[in-house]
Amino acid sequence: MKPDSGAKARAVFAKVLPKITPSRREAAECFATAAAMAKKLERVVPPAVEVRLAGSLAKGTNLAGNNEFDIFMLFPRHYPHHEMTMMGMSYARRAFAGMRCEARYAEHPYLQVFYRDYHADIVPAYKISDISERGSSVDRSQLHTAYINAKLGAAAKGDVRLLKRFMKNFGIYGAELRVEGFSGYLCELLIVQYGSLLGLMKAASAWHAPAIDTEGHLSEDAARRKFPAPLIVVDPADPNRNVAAVVAHTSLSRFIFECRRFLAKPSEEFFFAKKIVRSPGEIAKAMKERGTKCLAVRFPAPKVVPDVLWPQLRKTAQALSRKLGEQGFSVFGCYHWSDGQECAILFEIDRWELPAVAKAVGPSIRFARDCESFVKKHKSALNMHIEHDRMVAVEKREVRGALMALAHACRHPHGAGIPENMEKAMARCEALGAEKLLSKKYAEFLSDYFFAKIA
Repeated sequence: MKPDSGAKARAVFAKVLPKITPSRREAAECFATAAAMAKKLERVVPPAVEVRLAGSLAKGTNLAGNNEFDIFMLFPRHYPHHEMTMMGMSYARRAFAGMRCEARYAEHPYLQVFYRDYHADIVPAYKISDISERGSSVDRSQLHTAYINAKLGAAAKGDVRLLKRFMKNFGIYGAELRVEGFSGYLCELLIVQYGSLLGLMKAASAWHAPAIDTEGHLSEDAARRKFPAPLIVVDPADPNRNVAAVVAHTSLSRFIFECRRFLAKPSEEFFFAKKIVRSPGEIAKAMKERGTKCLAVRFPAPKVVPDVLWPQLRKTAQALSRKLGEQGFSVFGCYHWSDGQECAILFEIDRWELPAVAKAVGPSIRFARDCESFVKKHKSALNMHIEHDRMVAVEKREVRGALMALAHACRHPHGAGIPENMEKAMARCEALGAEKLLSKKYAEFLSDYFFAKIA
């Protein structure tokens, strides 16, 4: 890091922060809306149930334009869990009758309410003061809010906002399994640990298997033994939880890399780079110039929540990629996409068609029984011979074309490691040349694959 880059970094932060911090008017409107919605709940819940604002709005780390907030209904611990959640959903539906509401499911159900330009998650939970009292994982949120508000002042909360915006710019902000990135609470804990965004960036630039524990519950070695993950950040409210468990190695590596780049040459571009979506013509040209062969499979998305859909789609893409490799096609790259209604997986391979014959290399002639088995198994081979000390059979290849191989893999998914939901969805799949995806619908997906570029 250059001697003056710290000053330059702070100058950039000072320019960016006003652009990402809610204005007084926006903040007042958001708090007023949250308060009005909380009052609606308070009218229907019994006195023993506390209604409390939670999430980034309650912690003062929300970004401008983020019209989302969480409202918790905190029940006494004596309610059975099922009864607590059912009562909470009933109260929420009654309080917001006439508004657009959608049931959502995490560890237990909650209600998402849409009001004007806002949407709020109305969450039933137990009121606790210590993690030992928790009945479900959502109970931790109230402890998280209290901890962050006790640990971070206004300046540090500004640094949290900057960190969130920095990560958003590189697609690594968010704990959803589609993103596998950094949650808002994780961002807050990183600022707690390092004191400022600049301090975090300097430390992250030299990270190797980081293990962070803001309250010193565990030693680094103990944390690594307890949590096998690329990034470990022990939850100060619950030492048995790694807040960074969902962060993928790729997301962590991108953060480290971009911190180094920013410190080397601080710029507002690290917060506001524009995403470029290429035209179908530009994508077609890129496909042609690469000299590879591109094919895809698309099928209706199974009706599951995004945090189930995306990991299953990722596993499916990996499984089909392996299948193509087993068939003899060299897979250069693979990428997956969904809009919630449809799924598509792109494969970039070395060729459209394989030779008419395939070689099966068998056991060494030292192993008599294995050689006998090999001969029986390949009795219909076009020819069989010995190379050096191994049996070799040359057989007619059943599937030669890439599209046929992909379609065959999709029609016979059993045993490939493809999730059951995806197996069922792929019964209606279509294997096609990737040029059939050259439309506005898939432009961002294909642009991300063919044109992604760092620096």
